[in-house]
Amino acid sequence: MSDKAPEKRVTPANLLLAAAVVVSIQFVGLLITNLNSPVYTGIVESSGPSYAPAGTSAAGSALNAVLLVGFAFALTLALVWLLKRKMVTSFKLIIFASVAFSAFILTLVTADDFAVEYHLPPTFEIPVAFGVPAVVVILIAYIIFVKNRPWLSTIILAFVGAQVGSFFAETLPPWTALALPIAFSIYDIYAVFRGPLKALIGTAPGIALVGMSIKAGEFTLGLGDIVFYTLLPSLALFQFGVVPALYTILAIDIGMVITLFLLSRRKLLPGLPIPMLLGIIVIGFRML
Repeated sequence: MSDKAPEKRVTPANLLLAAAVVVSIQFVGLLITNLNSPVYTGIVESSGPSYAPAGTSAAGSALNAVLLVGFAFALTLALVWLLKRKMVTSFKLIIFASVAFSAFILTLVTADDFAVEYHLPPTFEIPVAFGVPAVVVILIAYIIFVKNRPWLSTIILAFVGAQVGSFFAETLPPWTALALPIAFSIYDIYAVFRGPLKALIGTAPGIALVGMSIKAGEFTLGLGDIVFYTLLPSLALFQFGVVPALYTILAIDIGMVITLFLLSRRKLLPGLPIPMLLGIIVIGFRML
């Protein structure tokens, strides 16, 4: 997360606005989790977890998380390489392909579940199920290739991030779902201060952040931050119920506000470590 002028912008009002944006996204994630739960539960029961190459044990879950971090690291290196060689179109195509693919598949499930849950006429189910994800993909293309309108980008990418977080919460083995935030929090520290993410943003911030971040008031939050801010409350809801999910949201958002407040001293900070630590403590007490 970042703020170009932290000494002027980190105020109680702006912190409250940022927290309100994130809370709204988290509640959307909970609604999506509740809506899609029967479908994702059925998929996991019939074909297994969505991602568990090293198994579902504690050690396997840790290795699963490390493998995903390695993939994220390699992808970021590739994106830095493209930007440094001014291959902007290729850079945008990779961002679009990765975001649009997830957006279409997950929105297809959500839209279809919505149509079924609210008993839309059969003649409307297919147009809604395929039309909504198509519109989302078109808007993502507009944001990335035509014009980045911050309000539109925030709405669309927040919706996509909430769906991704919800999907992970419901389809990953529970220990893998907990290991991922830990592994990515460690990677986030390295990536922001010394790693490829710092180089990526420093090379061309106006291009690098498009399609990969949202605005929460005066602050910029990465799409990955939104995914994990949603994943843990959705996991708490899926595993334990509404009250633990609300406690998890509170813990994460306290951590987020602390992180945003620290932006008064730095212009760029990793958005995951403090919120994920607090959120995992809450869920950990329930799982142990």
